[in-house]
Amino acid sequence: MPLTYHIDPLEGIVTIAGDYADAAAWHALLSAVADDPAFRPGLCFIRDLRSSQHPVSVETVVAIIAVVKQFWSRLGVRRAAIVIGAGTDAPAMVAHALADDHDIALRAFTRYDDAVQWLREGP
Repeated sequence: MPLTYHIDPLEGIVTIAGDYADAAAWHALLSAVADDPAFRPGLCFIRDLRSSQHPVSVETVVAIIAVVKQFWSRLGVRRAAIVIGAGTDAPAMVAHALADDHDIALRAFTRYDDAVQWLREGP
């Protein structure tokens, strides 16, 4: 399933769903979000990976984080969370570590509610 997004203006959250994707798909998605009339800077993002089944390589995660970094300021993202299923999700853990290296407020969670709570706590 390709990447899709939904903007919840009341919660201030953009939810991204779909299976794992490459950097080009992320660039296209984040461009679409930036151009969406419902989008406003200062929202938080949740990447919901709970039903994703085809993990990407570490190299792909590095390329995706480069795209995220490129769009971070343009979109005015406050915080971003990745929600994974039970167990360990290597691509999500790599993304979490890379985000720390790039001063991007992105964290991985195994529970959706914990991710939302962390997003709400952010500046």
